Parts: sequence; structure tokens; C-alpha cells
Amino acid sequence: MSSSRAAGMESESTLRPEMLEWAASSKQEPSKIGFLDLPRELRDLVYYHALRVPGAVLVQTPYIFAAREEFQGRAIKYKGEGFAEPERLAKVITVALVRTCRQIHSESILVLYGRNIFNFPISNANFAIRYRSLIRNIVFAVEAGRGIYSNNEIDMSYWWRRVYWPNVLDICTKLLQRYPGLSNLTSPIKSENLWRTWRPAFMLVERKTSKQRIDMAALWLRTNCPIKDQRLQKILHMEIMPARDVIEKDECKGSRFVVEDDDGNEWNYTEFASAFEQMKKI
Repeated sequence: MSSSRAAGMESESTLRPEMLEWAASSKQEPSKIGFLDLPRELRDLVYYHALRVPGAVLVQTPYIFAAREEFQGRAIKYKGEGFAEPERLAKVITVALVRTCRQIHSESILVLYGRNIFNFPISNANFAIRYRSLIRNIVFAVEAGRGIYSNNEIDMSYWWRRVYWPNVLDICTKLLQRYPGLSNLTSPIKSENLWRTWRPAFMLVERKTSKQRIDMAALWLRTNCPIKDQRLQKILHMEIMPARDVIEKDECKGSRFVVEDDDGNEWNYTEFASAFEQMKKI
């Protein structure tokens, strides 16, 4: 196994799009050994460790009423990885490496844009045109609306089909058009209550195993989440964002203050994501 695959990554040279300009850099003193004399696999490892952000990159504008769009990136925690508080990218990754020379720039941006997860809190977050095709992973939360939080399945289904799901398809389709190289487009649903993780009405069933709940939810999603675009169906993922109750429980896991689930039948918010993936295979 090569050193790059041992680190859980494939060679970045396989990700280079044809449109990306590339120019080999020359040495001022050809006799000296430099960074670019290293094999590409080793250079890729350096780029990976220098430019991959733990967690995700939050893309936001610090100036709400600015005359022109200006966006900044901050490293944030995502799925248990990253920093507890947002950090400026300059403190987390070696951005200066990208500006070293033309060849390093062309090689390293494949990691900077292709190996990081970008979180878009606003739909107009954007990148320069020449870098858009390099973006591989985007997380974008669609405004759910209070209707889908109803415990009445009929009401919840109505708002899901008429409002929420059409918004998901519309925004995600536009993102896919803007970023044609996407491999993963994840749309998380926030809990309405900050301290309690949302449980969809169609998963409010008792005396069922986790598998039974997932199977039932997959059938409901199959009916209420039509996706005509096969490419979008392949890359689109959905999940429920845990509220503070789950986060605190995870942080205290294993301590004597937490009541363990003995029968294994307690509902888990990750079942929703599993059901969505299963739905796409039905």
C-alpha cells in the first residue's frame, strides 16, 4: 500500500480537471534539491496535512449590508471533528503554501478545495469560477419551516411535500449546476428545539427495532422525496442535526451519570440518515 493511501487519501493528480491551468516551476539553482523534487505522492501528503481542515469550513459574509459580496472562511466543528469554537483559517491551515509558486498552487488547491467540507449557511456563497469545479463536499441547511416539525404525520407530510422538499431540490440543483464536480451534497435538518433533537413524525413509532424504524422511514421517504435527477440522487445526503441533549450525552458517554440503553431499541437520530440512503436503493 502506498503512503498516500495509508493516510486515507488517493493521489491528488487523479482529481485534476482538464480546465485547470498547470505550469511547472523552475529552480533558480538547478543543482539544489527542493520540495518539488519529492515524488508527487509525498507532496500530496504534505498538502493534505497542511491544507485539510478538521471539521468543516464555514463560508460566510462578515458584512451583511456590504455593497459587494465578501466571504470569509472559518474552521468549525462538524460531526465531532474540529474546533469547539470557530477559528480563522489562517490559524488552522498553511494558506501561504498555496501562494508559493504556480506549480504548488495548481497541485495544492486540489486538496484545499477538493478535500475539505464547505458549509454554506447562505445560498449565495460563491467561489471564483476557476475553482468551482474543484469543490467536492458541500453542506447546506435548507430552511425547514415549522410545518415539518408537527407530530401529526398528515400535517408534517403536507408541509414536507409542498414546501420543504421542493426547496431542497431547487437549492441543491442550483448548487450542483454551480459546482459540477460535487461528490457529496449534504442537507442537514436543524432541530426546532435547541435542547431536544427533532424526531420526524413518521418515525414516532414504539416497540420497534432500529432496523424496523429505518425500513418504515425509508418507505415514507421514497413516497415523499422524489428525485428525478440521477446525479443529484447519487450525491445528495440528508441528516438530522443533534441538539444539545445528544451532544451532552455523547460527551458524558461512559460516565456513571448516564443511563445506558439496555435493550438497544432507543431511537437514534442517525437512523434518519440511514433511512434516506436506503430509500435511494428502493
